Amino acid sequence: MRYLSLLLLALALGSASAAPRDARTQATYDYLLGIWGKNIIAGQSDLTWRDDVDMAQRVHDDTGKYPALMGYDFMNYYDATEADGRHQTEEAIAWSRKGGLVSFHWHWRMENGKFYTRETPYAIPADQDWRKIDDAIDRIAVELKRLQDANVPVLWRPLHEGSGGWFWWGRPRTDGVEPATAYIQLWRHMYTRLTQTHGLRNLIWVWNGQDPAWYPGDDVVDITGYDIYDKTYSAAYRKAQQHAKPIALTETGYIPDPAQSAAAGEWWLWFMVWNDAAGAAGVTSQDNFWTGEYHNTGAHKRKVYNDPRVITLDRLPKF
Repeated sequence: MRYLSLLLLALALGSASAAPRDARTQATYDYLLGIWGKNIIAGQSDLTWRDDVDMAQRVHDDTGKYPALMGYDFMNYYDATEADGRHQTEEAIAWSRKGGLVSFHWHWRMENGKFYTRETPYAIPADQDWRKIDDAIDRIAVELKRLQDANVPVLWRPLHEGSGGWFWWGRPRTDGVEPATAYIQLWRHMYTRLTQTHGLRNLIWVWNGQDPAWYPGDDVVDITGYDIYDKTYSAAYRKAQQHAKPIALTETGYIPDPAQSAAAGEWWLWFMVWNDAAGAAGVTSQDNFWTGEYHNTGAHKRKVYNDPRVITLDRLPKF
């Protein structure tokens, strides 16, 4: 009965989805709706600032399988002084040509090249003067257009973790407007600029503001997600269900057990393990979210990647 309910919901969402899409992106979105409630997509975040580290290969070395979904970041597209992390578009195109799914988030640098509130004074403009905002959006639109021209659908996850307040897009404004209201205005402005001004049709919009009060609306969101690093999966899933959209585990350190998730009715559309930051493969460290055994044992990783409910690269269709 639960599968039937999810199927009916997926069909309804397919007819009331947010973004205009090209044929391949629509086929990808339809596939995601079709598997939600039956399968979980295995995802891995790339190590953005170290181009020489192949996170997909690390997954394969430990499990014998590749993730179906890779997560990339536009963090270092702030200016041309960054040596690493400016090949994310090319890496995403190459991954798509291998048959994989692509996600992008954006640690959005403004003013002094920082994104954490403790490091930059920047905030969402109180007067909604979007000129500086638009300059940055337009810079990223160039990369998204390159992906569109290469026929790459993008699970687009901007403005992540807004309600946490640790990024500038979640800090209070100086004019007394609630941070959630300002965040929603910014989301909707970005949506309009990318889909209408730039005419992008390869975006599937993924929201994970982490608080239902920050939800920008069904008409501008395709998938909801939560970033969870402390195993509080059930509480997050219940919050996400308020939005009647497919639900993804958009960042995590600990991979949920697929059998336990299924038994609890917590059908994460995908899980996205965060990347490694502590050096060589196999090093057990709090900063290594995939490699080593600080967050997940090798046995658990192999179990998850070989679970029949989990979609790995070899199980994706040719869209």
